[in-house]
Amino acid sequence: MTPSALVIGASLVGVGFLTGLSGALIPGPLFAFVVSETLKKGEKGALSGPLTMIGHFSVELPLIVGLVVLGLELEKYFGQFERWIFLLGGVALILMSFFVVKESREARSRASKVREKERENEREWEKEREREGERKYNSTIFGGFLLTALNPSFLPWWFAVGYPVLLSGFKWLALKGIVLVVFGHFLSDFAWYSFVSVSFARGRNFFVGRRYELAMLVVAVFLVVLGVLFVVRGLGK
Repeated sequence: MTPSALVIGASLVGVGFLTGLSGALIPGPLFAFVVSETLKKGEKGALSGPLTMIGHFSVELPLIVGLVVLGLELEKYFGQFERWIFLLGGVALILMSFFVVKESREARSRASKVREKERENEREWEKEREREGERKYNSTIFGGFLLTALNPSFLPWWFAVGYPVLLSGFKWLALKGIVLVVFGHFLSDFAWYSFVSVSFARGRNFFVGRRYELAMLVVAVFLVVLGVLFVVRGLGK
């Protein structure tokens, strides 16, 4: 690349990063999920953000490819299913809140069982925790996938904000421009949710016992409110 092309390329990464933050910084299902997963996993909770983004990107990347290949022809199809997208997404969020509440109620009993088992057989328990951690990591990736796929604001954001930015990248550097914009967008999501998970993981010692239960209750209430708003919007279509 020439110096001017490097400047344009860096600018496109920056544009992708900043427009990505416009969606990432707004609290939503992914934010609540990352916080919940981080608090459950203790020291390993710092990985919840990056793992969730793997699931998120697995939905986002095919959509980006579709937008580039088909353009806004997808918009007319979206309009036909918009109502059901909001309804299903809202119901999913409300159902998820019940699992969060259940998790908070079981937190104390699970913690006591953990300490007891550690005293009985420390080595065996360490192996079990590693196996459980692997299962939780897989569930975290799937959670990122599911919440992205069912998020009613996901498609509208890409049609209203993401697609024009992709076009600007193509205008400046053709396919390379699109790749740079997408890289900046992915970087913004990864950086923000990694920051969230690391921040909450470091403060987990504060979120124990009753504080942990209250934190999970706040997350559950947030999910219910957001889910109800989505359902109302879906019914109003």
